[in-house]
Amino acid sequence: SYSDSDGSYSKERGDRFTVRFTLGGYRSDVLFYRCWSFAHSLFCYAVARGKRFVRDHLRYSDEIQCAAARVVAAVRERARARDPKSNPKGEFDSFHIRRGDFQYKNTRLEADQIYENTKDAIPDKTTVFVATDHQGKPFFKPLADHYNLVYLNDFKKELEGVNSNYFGMIDQLVASRGRVFFGCMHSTFSGFIFRIRGYHAQKDKSDGWEQGTLHNSFYYTGKKERDMYQRYIPVHPPIYSSEFPTSWRDIDKGIAEISSVAE
Repeated sequence: SYSDSDGSYSKERGDRFTVRFTLGGYRSDVLFYRCWSFAHSLFCYAVARGKRFVRDHLRYSDEIQCAAARVVAAVRERARARDPKSNPKGEFDSFHIRRGDFQYKNTRLEADQIYENTKDAIPDKTTVFVATDHQGKPFFKPLADHYNLVYLNDFKKELEGVNSNYFGMIDQLVASRGRVFFGCMHSTFSGFIFRIRGYHAQKDKSDGWEQGTLHNSFYYTGKKERDMYQRYIPVHPPIYSSEFPTSWRDIDKGIAEISSVAE
């Protein structure tokens, strides 16, 4: 790679395979933003190939994926058992509720406010999986009064023998399979769940997939950002705290063309 503070063009730089522009005033060796937020190429197929590589290979290990699949199956069985006639597929909804030491204090809503912000999208008595860093179920009582809440630690049998260091990642994968998902604004943990849901939306051709929208994915933290994924959104600051449709939309385009050339 090549970087220079003035960012001007020269033949030497133009001939290089990769050009890296550093940010003045910041450490040049830190990469905190998602690569597709600022990585571009003259060859659109090359960009799509890079995003496919991220999707298909920069993924959680099989042990984590399989543990999450067992938990998803168990959550669905609970949901199905509660209402087998109306919910034969065992659909459930999900939250990621970030509390802990999160620096964005405006996102630390009480559970009764979270319910008020989300109740129009999740019907009462629904089975809801909650991924959270908050210890103590009493906090969630205003939600539990309306929903059948389940948490990762309710599934010890499915997690038997699994390294507890993997539990956060398993939380993400399980939450990503909710029919409706509400995440926490500014949380990169929620952001990855949105991206996984974007991958699924493209594969399943869910409503809005051609535009890259996620019709059943929201933020619970406020009206302004709640419906962010209900429309196509270009990359914009703050880049690090959200995922954008560019990471999952149209990334499989060009495969047929490449295959025909290879043949």
